[in-house]
Amino acid sequence: MPKNEEVNAIIKALINSDRLEIAPFLGKKKKISFCEDLQKLRIDHVEKNKLPKKAEGESELIEFLIGFPDIPKEKFFFSKSDSLYIEFQNKNFSTFKISQNDFNEVDIKSVQEFRNDINKKAEYFNFYHATIPIISLDGKKAYVKYTLNCSGLCGAGYRVYLEKKKGNWVVVKYSEEWVS
Repeated sequence: MPKNEEVNAIIKALINSDRLEIAPFLGKKKKISFCEDLQKLRIDHVEKNKLPKKAEGESELIEFLIGFPDIPKEKFFFSKSDSLYIEFQNKNFSTFKISQNDFNEVDIKSVQEFRNDINKKAEYFNFYHATIPIISLDGKKAYVKYTLNCSGLCGAGYRVYLEKKKGNWVVVKYSEEWVS
């Protein structure tokens, strides 16, 4: 299982990466808000001759991470040898909380605290929410989804790919998955 320190380091890299939209807001008078409850990223499979079912919460088809039989393996982030470890993480790592003590640059709150704040005030709100990272067997690659939740039409979802370089997690690729 990935260690807590490793998950925290990945989320810190996500928050501090200047390639993502979070970093420009760091250091402002009002801290950006980040959800302490990392969401489980459910791993699904393509079944032969069937369309995948849309599920509740965040999910990903393992084939998009490790590859399809007819497509060169270089096109995919993880290798097929990571598949069992990804499955293991998916089955055994269902909850994770980040702590305010580990993240001074953002305001960490629970989902319930965000809901309470939203219900108290009818004004603008926004916060970021990430999934529990999926980490490769060798511990050198990670994949995370995160969303910007906000009032109005400004929400978005992102896929983020990170690699460990010289002992530090670095965002190497990201893509916008959806936007409202």
